[in-house]
Amino acid sequence: MSRELKVLERHFRHWRAKGLVGPEQETDLKQASAELVRSSTSSVVRIALGGLGAGLLLAGLVLIVAENWGAIPRYAKLGCWAALQVGFLYLAHWLGERFEDRPYLAEAFALLAGGWVLGGIALVSQIYHLDSRPPNGVWLWLALVLPAAWLLARRATAAVVLTALTVALALEVGEADSWLRATRVDSPWLFLAIPILAAGLVSWLPHPAAWLREWVGSWVFAASNFFLLVFGAVQEFDHTSLGNAWFLVASAGLLGFGLPARCLPRAWDGLTSRLLLALTLVPWAILGSQYDAGAPSDTLAVGLAWVIQLGLAVLVIRSAAQAAASSWVNAGYLALLAGIVTRYFDFFGEYLEGGTALAATGVLLLFILYSLEKARRRTLRKEALA
Repeated sequence: MSRELKVLERHFRHWRAKGLVGPEQETDLKQASAELVRSSTSSVVRIALGGLGAGLLLAGLVLIVAENWGAIPRYAKLGCWAALQVGFLYLAHWLGERFEDRPYLAEAFALLAGGWVLGGIALVSQIYHLDSRPPNGVWLWLALVLPAAWLLARRATAAVVLTALTVALALEVGEADSWLRATRVDSPWLFLAIPILAAGLVSWLPHPAAWLREWVGSWVFAASNFFLLVFGAVQEFDHTSLGNAWFLVASAGLLGFGLPARCLPRAWDGLTSRLLLALTLVPWAILGSQYDAGAPSDTLAVGLAWVIQLGLAVLVIRSAAQAAASSWVNAGYLALLAGIVTRYFDFFGEYLEGGTALAATGVLLLFILYSLEKARRRTLRKEALA
């Protein structure tokens, strides 16, 4: 049951108790609401296809310029770029007013306009043979796109701003002359901090997109599980020497712990968001700058990585079930399955020789899959009846 239908069901129970609706009227109202929910679901598909279409159109235009580079005069290149940019912005505005019931059309051209700005920066640098630090071009892209967040009432612009800001920060930590230079990046600190910081800053735009928080949350959850599983199994990604990039980590920490609703999914309550961020980083906080196999504290960090990975999956399942977010319930159980399978092969991998051991492993994995699937369905069933 979706979140909207779950809320409606509570209202129907209250209205039935008050004698405000009869059985036939309730059935008609539920059918009408179900049609609205199905329409909303299909609109997500249309928006996704609109984004794909905008991306393909942008790629096609860039390829056309590249294939005919020598035949196009310099000022014709700039003139065509400017004309197309104005056309994309106009269409994003006009389509939004002309087809209010089809917002994906306007969003697609807003997304195309944002990407075409980056194409223009690359075009100018190629024509005039400009050479600069890679992050500078992305910062310029961000500065040129940012005014569109106020000029266009389109949420695709927020996605472009998020992309530009994330790429700019990621490039900065790799530049030798940057004041955000990171000493090492083979740990979860920056992989979590940069998207969270970018999403938090973008949330203050005039037209933020709530689904961007879902994207960032998916990245954060996947990255947390990946780093915890790899560190627990093979003790890789064990460096925490970040240099000046600690400023990014601290800023993201203030946003993530102080205002999680601005940068993490709605399905995670505040406690879940804060615990997920804090617990993910506990093993790296314990081991210090690098893993030492002989240190008791580092051995403890490895053990905690195993336990925390399973604990995070349970936290997300619990929070998602309360929020009626079935996709996050599924993600939590997938993380549980990944953790159990990884631990099994890590602990018993060297003993899995011969047909008997492999057959027993197959039976065990099927039993684990059956048990988790049964638990997942029970969780979703409780969610539907709540």
